[in-house]
Amino acid sequence: VSVANVEDAHSSTRLLAQTTLRNILGTKDLHEILSDRESISGSMQVVLDEATGSWGIKVERVEIKDARLPVQLQRAMAAEAEAAREARAKVIAAEGEQKASRALREASQVITESSAALQLRYLQTLNSISAEKNST
Repeated sequence: VSVANVEDAHSSTRLLAQTTLRNILGTKDLHEILSDRESISGSMQVVLDEATGSWGIKVERVEIKDARLPVQLQRAMAAEAEAAREARAKVIAAEGEQKASRALREASQVITESSAALQLRYLQTLNSISAEKNST
């Protein structure tokens, strides 16, 4: 029996640690869970030490070796990660479209400034079309 009359301090601390771990993992992305174990451990140690201090228990160290996530949570986190990847891909595609439109604008300015440039572009197009026809 601990100082605060907790019947089984070891089991109570274990249950509190499990609950704390679930609560902390619920606030993290999958990437954060996999890469920031040390910071998660530190957060858990602070929470556990505060909660168990009144029981007469001092939490000196928390180490996360393995965390098993429920399948439903894994699916939710995977869907979130997939959405983030798709969002980044759309941003990259939009940036590529912007660069292409700038290049086309610059090319059109060059062509409008010189009639010879338009004629050269026309000849280049004919050359590439004829090269494609000859290869088949």
